[in-house]
Amino acid sequence: MKKEILFSMKSPFRDDFNIYGYTFGSGSKSLAIIGSMRGDEVNQMYVCSQIVKELASLENHGYLASDVSITVIPSANPFSMNIGKRFWAMDDTDINRMFPGYDQGETTQRIAAGIFKKLENYEYGIQLASFYMPGDFIPHVRIFNTGNDYVEEANDFGLPYVMLSDPTPFDTTLLNYNWQIWNTKTFSLYGGSNQKIEGMATKHLVNSILRFLIKKGMVLIKNI
Repeated sequence: MKKEILFSMKSPFRDDFNIYGYTFGSGSKSLAIIGSMRGDEVNQMYVCSQIVKELASLENHGYLASDVSITVIPSANPFSMNIGKRFWAMDDTDINRMFPGYDQGETTQRIAAGIFKKLENYEYGIQLASFYMPGDFIPHVRIFNTGNDYVEEANDFGLPYVMLSDPTPFDTTLLNYNWQIWNTKTFSLYGGSNQKIEGMATKHLVNSILRFLIKKGMVLIKNI
């Protein structure tokens, strides 16, 4: 496992703003997983922490395929996470509405640009997304219909259903949409509430990602 700073920005308070990534394997850019982009996405960050734990164990025991590279970004917005605010504290903007970003723009545009630069050219991408309204939701997969024909691969997560939707103009600034436009097969996984860790929902999401890794041959189940 290699831990590195993927994006850094000077901060007027306390420490610098750093986004960390954890990379496993040294092969081609196979899969990137990103967790919380909002300050209340605790469950999404926790799921990533469990995936990092599982991948570290799999890599140490030789169960990771030799030709893959998997990167996990648990949190893309640690500042808002630390103060318990959903959006960027300074101007209430949403990082996930700023893609593909602009490195000379406003703060959240620069963060999005820095993240997107690191996420380019992966074969697969997984975003652990959150709902904007309260309620109980069945864990599932969402994909935007951008003309890329890989919807059937979403079944490899083994979740109850897959939702395919046509993007509206409002959706074109999302990570999922832009990742697909730049030819990464992208899935948004939904499950659990905001601001807390939910046991069963968390287990469903962690298991679904591990199942996907096995189906795609990134984890060698025959050795387990």
